[in-house]
Amino acid sequence: MKKTLLSLTMIALSTGALAQDVDRLSNAQLAEEMKQLVTVTEEAELFITIDEEASFEMVEYRGFITETYSDIYVTRQQAKADGLEKTAKFYVYGEKDIDELGHKIAERVERDRPRFFSVDLFRDYHGDSGEFNYVARVIEYKSS
Repeated sequence: MKKTLLSLTMIALSTGALAQDVDRLSNAQLAEEMKQLVTVTEEAELFITIDEEASFEMVEYRGFITETYSDIYVTRQQAKADGLEKTAKFYVYGEKDIDELGHKIAERVERDRPRFFSVDLFRDYHGDSGEFNYVARVIEYKSS
């Protein structure tokens, strides 16, 4: 009877020790697997339409930007004549309101703080809607 009781006690203790080892192993394995996790970001769908009958025409830009940034705003021709060096170029697309387009350009100019910049403005008339869409090409310059 003592042997049976001793055997049962030994089995109970070894089972507890085995369970602790399994828990430690599971925790170590879990920690290792957690290191391998990667953050996944969801990508937005992009829908592009092409206007096959686009007829963009260049127009002179006379928005508030020319007044607000008169100390750093230049035309492309002035930049070329002064020998300014292009540092960056970006586009602002698809605006129907020219003032909204100007605000987006101003935000980018404030962020980039170029020494000089120019704006080339293009518009496309949509016959069905009776509205214009505007696209601006902004070139940033520095003195050479």
